[in-house]
Amino acid sequence: MKTLPQLLRDRVAATPGGEAYRDYDRAAARWRSLSWQEFAAGVERWQRALAREKLPAGSRVAILARSCVAYISLDQAALALGHVPVPLHAIDNPESIAYILADSGAALLLVESAQRWGQLAPLRGRFPGLKQVLCLEGGADGVTAVDAWLEDADREAAGVASRGVSPDSLAAIVYTSGTTGRPKGVMLTHRNVVSNVQAVLERMEVRADDVFLSFLPLSHTFERTVGYYLPIASGSCVAHARSVRELGEDLREIRPTLLVSVPLIYERAYAKMQENVLARLALPGIDWFVGRKLRAQFGGRLRFAVAGGAPMPLAISQRFSGLGIEVLQGYGMTESAPIISANVPGDNDPATVGRPIPGVEVRLGANDELLAKGPNVMAGYLNRPDDTKRAIEGGWLHTGDQATIRADGRIVIKGRIKDILVTSSGEKIAPADLELTIQRDALFLQVCVLGEKRPFLAALLVLDRSRWAREAATLGLDPGDAAAANSPAARKLVLERIRKAVSEFPAYATPRAVWCSLEPWTVENGLVTPTLKTKRAAVEERFAAQIAELYAGVRR
Repeated sequence: MKTLPQLLRDRVAATPGGEAYRDYDRAAARWRSLSWQEFAAGVERWQRALAREKLPAGSRVAILARSCVAYISLDQAALALGHVPVPLHAIDNPESIAYILADSGAALLLVESAQRWGQLAPLRGRFPGLKQVLCLEGGADGVTAVDAWLEDADREAAGVASRGVSPDSLAAIVYTSGTTGRPKGVMLTHRNVVSNVQAVLERMEVRADDVFLSFLPLSHTFERTVGYYLPIASGSCVAHARSVRELGEDLREIRPTLLVSVPLIYERAYAKMQENVLARLALPGIDWFVGRKLRAQFGGRLRFAVAGGAPMPLAISQRFSGLGIEVLQGYGMTESAPIISANVPGDNDPATVGRPIPGVEVRLGANDELLAKGPNVMAGYLNRPDDTKRAIEGGWLHTGDQATIRADGRIVIKGRIKDILVTSSGEKIAPADLELTIQRDALFLQVCVLGEKRPFLAALLVLDRSRWAREAATLGLDPGDAAAANSPAARKLVLERIRKAVSEFPAYATPRAVWCSLEPWTVENGLVTPTLKTKRAAVEERFAAQIAELYAGVRR
């Protein structure tokens, strides 16, 4: 079994002149390309500088920055020295980051800017183990500029320090989102990650001439494994997107052949396409025209796209496939490094999350919970032995998801075991499925369904401002008036659209009352996690008065 440093060494030896990375140079207004040999030389430079810190083996190296060559250079340097990267969510709030720095015992931190460190500095006493703070964009009080840090190392004699690591050495501590409490540090070994990479390569053809466009954060295990380590193994090029706002332009410029994304990106692309090319019109040749436009949005040369991190709406997958882009849905979790199963090109059933990848076994436990076993299953949760015991029993990882395993081996995920609402009349509803269905209506940006121990379901919603403005105009309402979104006419409209969206659900699963907002739920206001999952308890607490009004105002 290889380690991640071995994976990189083998790649550099095999294709030293092959294109490894593209980053956008804003000062020069152009993309900058690096070969594998050039990238390896840069990693050695970072390694020399990091070795000068004289950190003990196994020290935690935290990274709070955008995805770029500098990020992965530090990641690789840390791994080569036997240290443990701790990826942090770039959009996370200071309180959460301070907790992770303390819990992981981080000794070194890389931040994007001095301004970002300025948000953390007042909490410095909470993570006393931090010895060094590096800054990508210059220096300031309490932080060291990366450029100066690297140049200091350059003045010393050549030679790269390294430490041996084994397949069972830690390769990362990745913190879960923490929708119901403090984030948990998932300890992933080199064996976990490399086995996952190798299994994917056994099932999918990923080539040295493939080009990935990376825009998911590297704090996401899905992106780390499939969008970072997998291309090293395959020799593919990775271009780091400038920003989500510029994603459309990056897709057209980079023209990726493979894309790794969350379902939301595909849903937004499809919605935009429908608006721009009037896809609903039944005209001769419309599918060919729409398909050409859709493929052009993604650069025009995608071989296939991968969706993970959340359920992919079946209708969107089918429509993409019919228009010439095969979207492959997989399934996994941070604790499994992350992939457990996946659909593959030529063997894609979008109603499922595919078959288990090579080396991974699955079975159903109590309450139809999906259990998984394999070399990709985590070493455990950092500092949480009791949580580890609950999560892994006899080598089997408890996923927390209900599933069915079909006769052909494909897995169908039914929903989260714990995320079941039980109304006071005893009806059981999986809110996540309902919320995803409602959100397919582009008017609704965010949805939280309520009903636990209550007589009926209600929904809190965040409306898309531009679409609400159009709807408000038809109702004769002022779209700038926040109160208008909860007027009787507005609520009637919203309930009608919800009923239409959830028409295939049982009647008891249709929300009967709604409260609408125009202000998004964000990481900053504490209502979503850094991976944009809704913190249900926090939302219910924040809008307790509005919820009370909903249930007081509607009779059973």
